[in-house]
Amino acid sequence: MSRSPVAGLLAGLVIVVLGLLVAFVGAVGVAFIGLLLSRWFELTQWQGSLIALAALAMVGLLAYRLMDSPRYAEPEWLDFDYEDEEHAAEQTEPPVVPWRRQRPTQGQPPVAPDKKR
Repeated sequence: MSRSPVAGLLAGLVIVVLGLLVAFVGAVGVAFIGLLLSRWFELTQWQGSLIALAALAMVGLLAYRLMDSPRYAEPEWLDFDYEDEEHAAEQTEPPVVPWRRQRPTQGQPPVAPDKKR
């Protein structure tokens, strides 16, 4: 199924227009808050707008961090498989291999003749 290039361009144009509209509303909102801050405090509108823009950036960063962080931490021990533990407990020790049975020390290291235990 092929799509028309005109449809793709039209969708892109709609997305760009919506993005510009959102940016315009945000800029006017920051300028309005700057105007309010300049009337309430001894600031110019430019200084009030910078303060409003910094506050908006911090709120955006906080929202991004809250959405990015995991909702809950799942402990690793919950993934432990209990059936494997029961199966491991049922298994016995492996048998002693023949070459180890034939060793003279029966698994103990030889002691040097000048040292006594």
